Amino acid sequence: MKKQAVLVCNGNLDTKWLYSCISPGDFIVAVDGGANKLVKTKFAPDVIIGDMDSINNTALKKFRKCKLIRYPHEKDFLDLELALGYCIEKKFSKIIILGALGSRADMSLTNVFLLSQIPKGISARIMHENQEIYLVPSKKFSIGGVPGERISLFPIQGEVKGLSLEGFRYGLKNHDLRFGIGKGLSNEFKCKKARISFKDGMLLCVHFHKWF
Repeated sequence: MKKQAVLVCNGNLDTKWLYSCISPGDFIVAVDGGANKLVKTKFAPDVIIGDMDSINNTALKKFRKCKLIRYPHEKDFLDLELALGYCIEKKFSKIIILGALGSRADMSLTNVFLLSQIPKGISARIMHENQEIYLVPSKKFSIGGVPGERISLFPIQGEVKGLSLEGFRYGLKNHDLRFGIGKGLSNEFKCKKARISFKDGMLLCVHFHKWF
């Protein structure tokens, strides 16, 4: 069984990132209009999921043999939520999400916040241009980077308590990081290996890579 699912959404997505992030053997999920992004590539979705309000006729025609899971337009869940639920049900251990960010701030924020609903043990990341967005998976976490690369850390669902940072330009020691302030914004790697630890809370990481 394939271990990694790649979810392709209908937000801002340069074709080159599709080729950078999709590997042979990945299970590709087109999230509604995300199928449009695949039309001019070598990739075909294994399944298309959504209410089909943004997929265009060209994509529907090209991928007419693909599995289609259609939901009503009026529903309680976003298309990306439904696609994530499908991948969780199918027991994928890794999920990459492309095209989750776009011109609508409300949709972009919601798509990022959906990471908090993914069960522990599943690695889920939003990839956007050179940015990698994910929840720090454990309270003691080593992270690799290139000196000078930027990284931002945000608490979600309340405070992150007892946060300590080592190997970054701006270190912290047992700091309570409050939700809604910019304390964790725009730090930098000082070393190739850095350490993040905290006592309680949920910590979101945005890692700006120089190279992939």
